[in-house]
Parts: sequence; C-alpha cells; structure tokens
Amino acid sequence: MNARSSSPRLTYRLGGANPLKRIAYAVLGVALAALAFFFITVALVAGALLALVIAVRWWWMMRRLRAAQKRAGPLEGAYTVIEDSEEPPR
Repeated sequence: MNARSSSPRLTYRLGGANPLKRIAYAVLGVALAALAFFFITVALVAGALLALVIAVRWWWMMRRLRAAQKRAGPLEGAYTVIEDSEEPPR
C-alpha cells in the first residue's frame, strides 16, 4: 500500500455531501440525543422509586420484627434430665 494513500474505509468527505442531507442528519442526531436523555431520565426516576419502595418495605418488616421481639420476652419452661453421664463431654 502506498504511504500517501489511506484506506477508503477511513476517509470521509463532508464537502461533497448535499446540504439538505447534512441538515437532516444533524436534526436526526439532535432528536436522538434528546430522546436518549429523556429515556435515561425516566429510567433513573423509575429506579429511584423502586429503590424507595424496597427500602420502605425493608424498614416496615424490621420494625414489625423488633416490636414482636420486645413483646415476646424471655422463654421459660420446665425440663427433665433424660440421661446423666459421668463421662465428660468431648
């Protein structure tokens, strides 16, 4: 390959393009960028709401468990020794 020439895949000549086509591509690019911005915004808001719902649910469950634990108190009961062994435990 010649040192002066470059690969045709890597060259782009904007000067020969139709002005109407360039304007259409610019408008399409701006529209896609705006659409992507709004999509990302909606996705972030939805993710934040989902995280909030999960956090509130977790807090509510922990609150109920703590309240049940306070009401339960210590366990009491009677027991009977079934086997009395003189051998020390291993």
